[in-house]
Formats: sequence, C-alpha cells, structure tokens
Amino acid sequence: MGHRDFRSARITALLAAAVAMLAWSAPALAAPAGEEDIPATSIVPAGGESAPAPVNSPYSAGTPSAPAAAGMPYLPAPAAKPPSHRASSKSKNSVREPEVEPAQARMKVLQSAPVYSAPAKSSKHIELLSPDMFVIVTGSTHYYLQVKLKNGQTGYIDPSAVELVTPTDKVFVLTRDAGVLDKPNRWAKKLAEVHQRRNVRVIGLSLNYMKIRMKSGLEGFIPITALE
Repeated sequence: MGHRDFRSARITALLAAAVAMLAWSAPALAAPAGEEDIPATSIVPAGGESAPAPVNSPYSAGTPSAPAAAGMPYLPAPAAKPPSHRASSKSKNSVREPEVEPAQARMKVLQSAPVYSAPAKSSKHIELLSPDMFVIVTGSTHYYLQVKLKNGQTGYIDPSAVELVTPTDKVFVLTRDAGVLDKPNRWAKKLAEVHQRRNVRVIGLSLNYMKIRMKSGLEGFIPITALE
C-alpha cells in the first residue's frame, strides 16, 4: 500500500511540472502569430510620431505619394512648364519684306539674266530673262530692281541686265533744290547739289529720276519732283 501511494505522488508531481512548463512557454509561442497580423507600416514608436517606412515598403520607392522624412514637410514636385512658342514666333517675325522704292516702267532686257525670288544672288531663280524682251519694273531696292512677271510673280533683277536709262535731250528749270545722285534710287550716293531756278540739261529718264549733265561735265540723277 505504501509503495502504491509513493508511485501516485510521483505521477502527480510530474504532471504538475509539465503543466507549469506549458503555461510559461505559451506567451512566447503566441508572439510570432500576433506580429504577423500587424502591418509593417502601422508600427508606431514611443512619442506618437510615425516611423520611416521599412526598406521593402512601397513608400520607399520615392514616388510623389511617399511621406516626407521625419521633421520635414512634404513638397510636391514642380509642374512641368509647357513649351514656349516665343522662339517660333520670333523666327517668323524675323523674315522681313525688302524695302522697295515704288516705280513703274517698261524696260528692255539687254542680256540673259536670272530673276531672283529675293533681292540677293543667293536666293532662288524663278525665271530667266532673254535679250530683247521687255519686263515691267515696279520698283527698286538698294541694289536690285523689282519686277512683275507675266505669271503674276514678283522677282528681282540686276539693274545692269536692262536698259535702265531711256536717252533724251532737254533743258528744264529746277523748281526746287535737289541732290545729284550716282544711281536712280534713294539709297544712292550724293555727288553734288543743284538749286532752284537754274537750268539743267536732262539727258535721260530712269524710273522716277532724270539723268542730268552739269556744266562741269558731272552726270547724275535727280528726282523728277525737282522739275515740277
């Protein structure tokens, strides 16, 4: 009987020890399951401020929605400026029409010559003039004559290609003072000056000018308006 009581007491003690060990290890076994249920971004440190997102968090990719660093406000990226149209407008405005002194004359072509699209030899050739044909001159620039072709196009030719001066021989009395120019356009160089009430010998007509010969033998051009 004594042996049976001793064996029962030993079994009871072992069971009590096993229960105590299970009770002690229960919090440790439950902890991992609890941590898996809590999202990584919801970890709040002591003090109540949000902690930086973990390295593997989507917020660490540097996107505009990522929270700002601790202690610094979030500033959105500046909006992209639309392309400026000022340069294209400037390039369009920079193409200026040539300055032309208006005139009206029908001139004979003396030699083959190209008609340029602009008053410059580097411009496009739009037609070729043949000797002995006539061309309508509508004005002059500094170095070229402006012409109107039969197809309606406007072009520019070298003055040496046409009979620029129509010969004549008359004497006129000047009605006003006038400068004597080396070419029949307003950009020409002034060679001398003649005064009103003086007689001048006109030896040619060219556009809006008259070619004169002075007593000294100097020849040049004066505006027709000086004889009116």
